[in-house]
Amino acid sequence: MRRSARDTRRPDRTLPGMAVSDSLSVIVNAPVDQVLAFLRDIDNQKNWFPGNSDSEVLERDDQGRPSKARLVNDVKVAKDEFTLDYTHTDDGFSWRLPSPTKVQRMQEGSWRVVDAGGRSEATMSLTLDTSLPLPGFVQRKTVKDTLKGATSALAKQF
Repeated sequence: MRRSARDTRRPDRTLPGMAVSDSLSVIVNAPVDQVLAFLRDIDNQKNWFPGNSDSEVLERDDQGRPSKARLVNDVKVAKDEFTLDYTHTDDGFSWRLPSPTKVQRMQEGSWRVVDAGGRSEATMSLTLDTSLPLPGFVQRKTVKDTLKGATSALAKQF
């Protein structure tokens, strides 16, 4: 659809097949090593991460950290079961969805944790491309709500 010069509607910047990305940081009242250990405990994620109803580590790397996990998310718009592949660094880890699911075309994310004077600053980043027929503003809100819920829940654990 072509917009005329008088058309003041804001175009939707998220079209089908376009990923939505955002990140959010939180200060956690615990040292970096404790926060990283907590975040890397993917089996426990179902007990604190909003929308996550099941989580199970399927494979571990040579240092015992999760390298593949199965998760089930049950959020307002849909329920989805999927696996994620994890890559670890000294200050956190990242993940990616190896293949599309009934709800997600693509998902990539990360947690980074840095020292904040004896406390920690934890930053979660998330990129999501859903296969659901949702308007862009709903997709953006879903990512923002996930980030807000996860960072808030993390801070409450310490």
